[in-house]
Amino acid sequence: RSYHNNNVLPEVVNSYKYLGIHITSTLSWKTHIEYIAGKANSTLGYLRRNFNQAPVSLKLLLYKVLVRSRLEYAASVWDPGHDSLIYELERVQNRAARFILSNYHRTSSVTSMKTTLALPLLSLRRKVSRLCIFHKIYFTNPLLRSRLLAQPTYVSTRIDHRHKVGLPLAHTKCFHNSFVPKTSVCWNHLPCNIVGIKDAALFKIAVTNFICT
Repeated sequence: RSYHNNNVLPEVVNSYKYLGIHITSTLSWKTHIEYIAGKANSTLGYLRRNFNQAPVSLKLLLYKVLVRSRLEYAASVWDPGHDSLIYELERVQNRAARFILSNYHRTSSVTSMKTTLALPLLSLRRKVSRLCIFHKIYFTNPLLRSRLLAQPTYVSTRIDHRHKVGLPLAHTKCFHNSFVPKTSVCWNHLPCNIVGIKDAALFKIAVTNFICT
C-alpha cells in the first residue's frame, strides 16, 4: 500500500532516525545498536586517551555520564532479544571496566571487575527500565493501560499476584521481543511484595535490588 502526503509519494528508505532512534523497515534494532555502540566506543576511546591516569572514582563517573547514558537512551523501546546484540552492548561496558581499573590483562576476569565497580549487566538495567515504565502505565495511566495491557485469562491464587496482566498473542519473534509482550512476562514474575508498590521511586529501588543484586 502506498501512502501520500499532499499527493506526494514519500521516499522509501531502509532506516530512519527519529528522536535519536534508528527505526528500520524490518523492525530490527541491529542498525540502532551498532550505531550507539560505535558512538559509545568512540567516547570511551577519548576517555582512555585523556583520563587514563585519573582516579577510579572519576573514571567511573565519566563512564556512567558519557558512555552508559548513550547506551541506555530510550532503551526500554529497543531492548534487544538477540544474544549477539546484547553482547555487543555489554562489550562496551567490559572495555569500560578495564579502563576504569586500568586492568588490561587478558586473564583478568572482567565479570569480577564489574562486580567490584558495582556495574550490573546492561541487560538487567534495561529490564529494570522497562519494568519502571510498565509500572507507571499500570498504576498511573488508565488510558494507556486499557489500550496496551490485556486482562489475564486466569489468576492462580497460589502462584500469581493480583496485578497479573494478560499476555498478548505474538505470532512473530519481533513482536514477542517488543516492549509489551516481553515486559508483561517480567511483570507477572515479580514478587507480590514488589509489584504492589504504587510509589514509582520506591518501586524502582525495590525492583533494582531484586534484579541487579
